[in-house]
Amino acid sequence: MGNGLNLKESRKLVHRFSLPTRPLVMLEAVKAQSAFVPNPVAVTEIILRDMALSAQILQAANTLLTGYNRKVESIECAMALLGQEKLRDITQELFLSGGLARKASWMQTMRTRSVRAARILSWLARELRPLSPHFRNGNLPVVPPDEAYSVGLFHDCGQLVLLRQFADYPELLTADRQATQQTLAAAEAERYQTTHALLGSLLCDAWQLPKPWVYVVAAHHQPDAFAGRPVRERKYAVLHAMLLMTEWIEGDLLDWEWEPGWAYIQPLFALDDAQIVSLRERALERFPLAGAYGE
Repeated sequence: MGNGLNLKESRKLVHRFSLPTRPLVMLEAVKAQSAFVPNPVAVTEIILRDMALSAQILQAANTLLTGYNRKVESIECAMALLGQEKLRDITQELFLSGGLARKASWMQTMRTRSVRAARILSWLARELRPLSPHFRNGNLPVVPPDEAYSVGLFHDCGQLVLLRQFADYPELLTADRQATQQTLAAAEAERYQTTHALLGSLLCDAWQLPKPWVYVVAAHHQPDAFAGRPVRERKYAVLHAMLLMTEWIEGDLLDWEWEPGWAYIQPLFALDDAQIVSLRERALERFPLAGAYGE
């Protein structure tokens, strides 16, 4: 495969990967579902904080609900369709399966950051709709906030595979990219012949998550990935652009990495510089930084 990426070995890494659920989240979910009168709202809030639980629930909804004619693209929709009894079965099965992640670890840090990214992406889906004239005139499709949340939660799941497989991956994550002027994806490709974006897309595909997520996760470090694509892919372009903005807001994209993203997003949403900067400032006020990698 071109660009220094090895698709065959990437598939092997994904095949060997098993994503554990955080013990605290599992315990909270089991307790909430085992109450005399379970609170569906509380159960939903707990599940939305965990990537493994969310992946299992989406996968279950898209494999078990044979009478449902379209792909379930929202974690909350999947929970509603499965019902409380099936949700409880999935949660308890994960809880009893063992192999849970340590309370303090790089895995834990990444998952905390993923939840914050999910919240930012969901917020952007709401804020951009009235702000961008291209949403108002119907030129761009509206992305539901709950679906945007799901994409944000899973977009960096490939980093978990690299953490499991390569002991030196934290060193790569904390390297000074400003000094090297090398993107994280380029550094991953050079060292491992794969990237977290490729691994993440393969993982989402293995979990039978919606195809738009697979495509967006695969391309989330390519600023113009959906430029000039067919009209039917505009939803992918919107998700992808919002994800680029989320990574910039989080500080995962340095200024020189964000420049091509900025040039792509401005015409897509028809926003000026001040509007984009304002969105970032409001997001940072609303969602405190989750901390640097490894903290």
